[in-house]
Amino acid sequence: MLYCKRDDRYARAADSPLQGNKLRKLRPLLERDDLSGRTVRSFGGAYSNHLAALAAAGRTYGFGTHFYVRGEAVTNPTLAYVRSCGSQLTFIDRAAYRRRHEPEFLGRLAVDTTSVWVPEGGTTPAALVPVGEVFTETRQQLGGPPDVFCLSAGTGGTAAGVLRASNPSCAIEVYPALRGNWMQDALEVLLSPLPPNLRLVTDYHFGGYAKFPADWRLYTPPSAIAKRADIGEPGLPPLEPVYTAKLFAGVLDRLRKGVYPPGSTIVVLHTGGIY
Repeated sequence: MLYCKRDDRYARAADSPLQGNKLRKLRPLLERDDLSGRTVRSFGGAYSNHLAALAAAGRTYGFGTHFYVRGEAVTNPTLAYVRSCGSQLTFIDRAAYRRRHEPEFLGRLAVDTTSVWVPEGGTTPAALVPVGEVFTETRQQLGGPPDVFCLSAGTGGTAAGVLRASNPSCAIEVYPALRGNWMQDALEVLLSPLPPNLRLVTDYHFGGYAKFPADWRLYTPPSAIAKRADIGEPGLPPLEPVYTAKLFAGVLDRLRKGVYPPGSTIVVLHTGGIY
């Protein structure tokens, strides 16, 4: 049996990018009472759901936002939305971007002492608990843990939270949306030792971050925040292409290949996003 956990419906408001795993990750920040008049700073790519969610949070909760975007200066619907929320953007080259974890580098980016830094993707140790609640909710809704719980991953924060909350009997399949064999190292920083129920599925990145097959692309109306994707599955609505569409394509492909034992209960996590 295949289920979808619709975490895109866990949202502050309809059609807001402040939804799903991004809202769960930011919950510890949004519960603070000392953000008025301060600037929240973070990092992300040009199609970052995290930056869109944090920009929406700043506009909703009344704090400033300043984001450092990887790569050359570009314009796209995601960044246009971020700017419309009042966020300031600074584009930095990829060499500088790799220094985003260095305190000295952060100090040079923000000379004021009142800034609040949020890591790329929104993952903090405090965020792992609210992120893990998505697995607890799923277990309660099903009346027990599934056999397999599948999710997409960018920085690994959602995966770490779910692994921390999971039952040992449930395989947690993590589908990195970027190329490379970096995900295990990223997870070990957040959760060590890694539990044995982790499965890394690295064959469905479709070329790398924000890349996906051309025939998935749907016409995007001018009012849309970001691109939409149709993976060609009858009855499946348009999906967010950076993470969710790749995940669904991967799980369905593995189902057709007979990877999962007959009778397995499988849950696919729709983490939300903008599309």
